Amino acid sequence: MKSIASEANPRFRAWLRLAESPRQVRLAGRTLAEGVHVIEAARAAAHPIEALLVRRGAHGAAGDRLREQLCSAGVDCYELAAALFDRLSPVERSAGLIAVIAVVQRPEPRDLAADALYLDGIQDPGNVGALLRVAAAAGVRHVLAGPGTAALWAPKVVRAGQGAHFGLALHELADPANLRRALPGPWFGADAHAGTSLWDTMLPATPVGWMFGAEGRGLSAGARAVCDAYVTIPMESVVESLNVVSAAAVCLFERRRRLLATRGRSLRPLGDGGTFGKNAP
Repeated sequence: MKSIASEANPRFRAWLRLAESPRQVRLAGRTLAEGVHVIEAARAAAHPIEALLVRRGAHGAAGDRLREQLCSAGVDCYELAAALFDRLSPVERSAGLIAVIAVVQRPEPRDLAADALYLDGIQDPGNVGALLRVAAAAGVRHVLAGPGTAALWAPKVVRAGQGAHFGLALHELADPANLRRALPGPWFGADAHAGTSLWDTMLPATPVGWMFGAEGRGLSAGARAVCDAYVTIPMESVVESLNVVSAAAVCLFERRRRLLATRGRSLRPLGDGGTFGKNAP
């Protein structure tokens, strides 16, 4: 394992740019994936791992085992001084492992044959990562991010996604004007107050699109121009609205519940061992 102790090291400087700039992630075609669970999910999906970065002094049974497996498999492994590693980590209390992984760049989709989720101007990386996790768990396969949404492959989003990235088709900088070409409809927009109750909304068995906007601002005019209908989650009046992640979870799992009910099946865990995608409709 190679050791890096200086911030002047060119490899460290390149990784630091990935940690600090979502734009650099897009340009470089690689990102940082922190944590044992996320790295193991990448391995399980045969996602390209370019390098493994280890925090000097970090130990743990799961982390040590993963480090040994990756280094033995020929992945370039680097031990970083604690101060350098902490500058790269998207979390304060890291497990001490970061993988440098490839970014899958996809063009705007056409002729989607499965449900899709459109994220409209959602800027918080934690929310975006959690939305990807909800989508993957609910059986949605395509996530499109509109302008103004946090970069889907930014390190903080990858960390919050907890492996969801490797079970989804992700499309960034998607223009809402092109969504009809990707999925003719219907498209349902989430509206905290002005939509039809989700319980009363007809959801066809054919693919549908879901749109969620930033909390407070809601959906943009461009996104609203695509919507066929708006849905509202019925709630007690003491609560004005749910955050965007909770709202998406309610809508997407109601959709999944109905799809499974039409097939005579009840809700059950997806896959095994936390793997996204298996047994999904």
